[in-house]
Amino acid sequence: MGASRRTYLAGLGSATLGALALTGSAAAKGHGRGRGPPSGKRRGFPPAGITEWGDAYAIGDGEISTFASVTPSGEPKYLGVHFSEGALHELPYAEAFESGEATGRKVHGFWSKPFSLDFPSSAPQPFEYAALGWNPQGHTPEDVYDKPHFDIHFHFNTPETVRQIGPGVIEDLPSDVTPEGYELIEGGAVIPAMGAHLAPTDAPEFDGAEWLDTLIWGAAAVDGDDAYELNFLEPMITVDYLENHLDGAHSEPISQPEIYPQAGHYPTTYTVRDLGDGGYAAVLADFDERDG
Repeated sequence: MGASRRTYLAGLGSATLGALALTGSAAAKGHGRGRGPPSGKRRGFPPAGITEWGDAYAIGDGEISTFASVTPSGEPKYLGVHFSEGALHELPYAEAFESGEATGRKVHGFWSKPFSLDFPSSAPQPFEYAALGWNPQGHTPEDVYDKPHFDIHFHFNTPETVRQIGPGVIEDLPSDVTPEGYELIEGGAVIPAMGAHLAPTDAPEFDGAEWLDTLIWGAAAVDGDDAYELNFLEPMITVDYLENHLDGAHSEPISQPEIYPQAGHYPTTYTVRDLGDGGYAAVLADFDERDG
């Protein structure tokens, strides 16, 4: 990474990506509805016989739902967020928020609609709930993440614990906690009720390339002390990517740390799937059991 790019990343202030804490209501894991698949056509994913559905949120002309798939032997297979057919249609944009037609929050000049969804009870530890945000104008930093997109936080802690995360700055995250090939951005700013953000060191959007999709790691002192640990995984996915660039399924390996925040099953693959007339899915898969 060039020096100019490092300077740019280090200089991003707290008014950058994730500045809106996604603190919509959500109960602890296991309070999802355990319902059947969402309405609309499906194309075999996620697999019906081994999948449990969590909560759903109506948006656009569809809904967004959580799901977890477990093998017959009890091993986690998929954990994901599903966008039904129509979920990307008639989404509320800035004009709807400004007029009061839609409800949301405006932070640093950008509108966002945050909401949280429980995972089903079969979701693997350490995953507790999903906190999402629809960002019709994107968010800062401008000219990087200012495109209409969804933030999808897969949190490792309960909503009550996440709400206790206060503001601050992580000046130096231990190398054994930092996933390989990742670095703190936003100057290490800790967003209240969320955490700090780490992005791939080779993320092309910071070198002027068109941004479509990025997988972020999060870190915070979740116990109220100075011991920083990883506390979420966050796909950030543009509507443009889903509608105009994604063809079938795109998978990439998830960079791993040396030390994990707690014992549980951690994914090693991240996939975005175009399900045709069945919608879209952001999926964590290929779980490895790790000690905390």
